[in-house]
Amino acid sequence: MHPRPRETKLAAKKGRILNEVFRRERCSRFDLARRLNVNAAMVGTYVDEFLREGLLVEREPVQSRPGRAPVPLQLNPQHGCFLGLDFEALRARAVLCDFAGETLRREEIKIRSGATREDVLRVIVSLAKRLADRADRPLLMVGVAAPGQVDCLAGRILHYRLLRDFDQVPVREQFAAVFDVPIFVEDNIRAVAFGELMRGSGRGSHNFLCLAVRSGVGLGIVIDGKLYRGAKAMAGEAGYMVVSTREGPRLITDLVSATGFVQEIRALLGSWQSTTRRKQLVEKGDDLSLTDIVAVAESGDRLLHERLEMLGTHLGMLAANLANLFAPERIVLTGEVLTCSMLIRQSMERTFREFTLPQLLKTVYLSDGTLGGFAGALGVAWLGFTKVFPEEEAVFSTRIPA
Repeated sequence: MHPRPRETKLAAKKGRILNEVFRRERCSRFDLARRLNVNAAMVGTYVDEFLREGLLVEREPVQSRPGRAPVPLQLNPQHGCFLGLDFEALRARAVLCDFAGETLRREEIKIRSGATREDVLRVIVSLAKRLADRADRPLLMVGVAAPGQVDCLAGRILHYRLLRDFDQVPVREQFAAVFDVPIFVEDNIRAVAFGELMRGSGRGSHNFLCLAVRSGVGLGIVIDGKLYRGAKAMAGEAGYMVVSTREGPRLITDLVSATGFVQEIRALLGSWQSTTRRKQLVEKGDDLSLTDIVAVAESGDRLLHERLEMLGTHLGMLAANLANLFAPERIVLTGEVLTCSMLIRQSMERTFREFTLPQLLKTVYLSDGTLGGFAGALGVAWLGFTKVFPEEEAVFSTRIPA
């Protein structure tokens, strides 16, 4: 049975109040009524209900001006917890957050090169289960930030080219076999964008892009303060943009992702004159990493230095194209490729300023994400809160299956 219209409206109002407290982390009844444009008496009634249920707690008032000091409200961290897991070709990260969104535990593991589909699924489910078993309060929901082309409604990965045999992977089904709480699956870069929107570099911005360059390339799009998902929730597949090169059409992922760039350098090393440092890179084989390449390039290897500069140029052109297309307030940069070398970043900034429209350069700029490598895991955990307490009335007819 679907909820009646009146019940739906009331539930959505309650969801908006709780989500506003989650976003603000601490606020008063007066602040809630003003920010949500809701009758103060109604807000007070709901807040009292939340206090009785243990969803909210009151803190000591802080006197900042004459008169009665407002009583700050916060979410009760003991009420429950949310688990978020983010994985890609190179690694998986998981966080356990309390009801107020603060991190209780977190863990990162590497995914070995050449791992099979079964290996990857076993590793990520085990990682999530390990954190959940250490929770000291009820687990309310598990969110999985998945890579590649994701069917969020079905909870599966349609295709992910950077892991073996990752087609039609029933991710939610794998987790549902282990957890007895609701599970949802979200695109991993949208999860990163949501994290930065809530408590990172995008906080306070209404329109921004989150460009993530790590194993692959993805784009999170925030419009009017909300995640934009597009038709069938497929928006943001920036890695599948095609560019023309001397070798012919190539995907952006192959040009600028950590996986693509390392593969390109590995192939080039075989044709370049061997030096001691380059020989060390060759000997690493499948274990060669972006960090290894950066270290040799910055030690004085001219050819690798030029390749890093070219990588930054490609990233700058990508960012300029996105700025000219979306006209955002900012582009938040996340992922190890964008943070591993000042050489890459300087080349990117220079190219971005060269090709972005002058009118847009007055307002749009590049900024670093502030949540670090766990942004996707945090984002998908925090999304769990919004799914338990939806703000939109339409959501109540499409609740997440357990």
